[in-house]
Amino acid sequence: MSALFLILLSAFIHAVVNLLTKQADDKFAVRLLIGASSAVLMAPTVILLPLPHGLAVKLLCATAFVHGVYEFLLVSSYENAAFSVAYPVARGSGPLFTAVGVFFVLRQPLGGYEILGIACVCAGVAGLGWSHRRSRGVSSGIIYALATGGSIGVYTLIDATGVRAVHDPFVYVCWFFIVYGAAILVVAPAARGHAVLLSALRQVRMAPLFGVLAIASYGGALLAYRLGATARLAALRETSVLFGTTLAVIFLRERMGLRRWLAAAVIAFGAIVLASA
Repeated sequence: MSALFLILLSAFIHAVVNLLTKQADDKFAVRLLIGASSAVLMAPTVILLPLPHGLAVKLLCATAFVHGVYEFLLVSSYENAAFSVAYPVARGSGPLFTAVGVFFVLRQPLGGYEILGIACVCAGVAGLGWSHRRSRGVSSGIIYALATGGSIGVYTLIDATGVRAVHDPFVYVCWFFIVYGAAILVVAPAARGHAVLLSALRQVRMAPLFGVLAIASYGGALLAYRLGATARLAALRETSVLFGTTLAVIFLRERMGLRRWLAAAVIAFGAIVLASA
């Protein structure tokens, strides 16, 4: 029950954090504040914990790199598509790319559930793309969102392994936020120049809130993975697709006809099936 509560809370908070990113005029500045503030908040805890070593260090380096790529792709998707398109596609396609990677890289055959999940996610993505076909920039937005989903599939596997590679899960969780903050501090200025730093400073009063939300979202998910079955919990976290779609309608006033709701629901269902399988 603790793992279930953590993963559902994580899914909802994740949707809220991404909604705040979408609403911002300078989305990279918000992501910079999220990464930097969560690192600052977690920094005192690493003094009290042992240093990671061995495999955990390699996984932390790997996740820092992948999260840097993820941040760039995520912001690009929000800049080129509506939230009700980019968010479901990005979140829902993560398990899809994981399953495809297992098939092509690990040469493990796909079962009936995997095939069903892949078909649902693909159908849902196509449905969202078709419903927004007249929206300017939606094609590139969906491409960026799909690429974001690919990075999500990679870092989920890395971090689920990392949190189990240490005796105390808090060691990996705390150090994750440190390396994540370092990654976004490199990626944001590299992508947008020093102007993004000035933009972030103008919004610095929001930094504590961003940091707490980020820690609660991903930290809660990592702890849930430690407490329960990773595949099933990762599947339940995909309910964030529906949370995000609902928030887009309520707060962003994005129009969602029956076709778009069905497409989002099909993506969520496919992602849950894939992650469970």
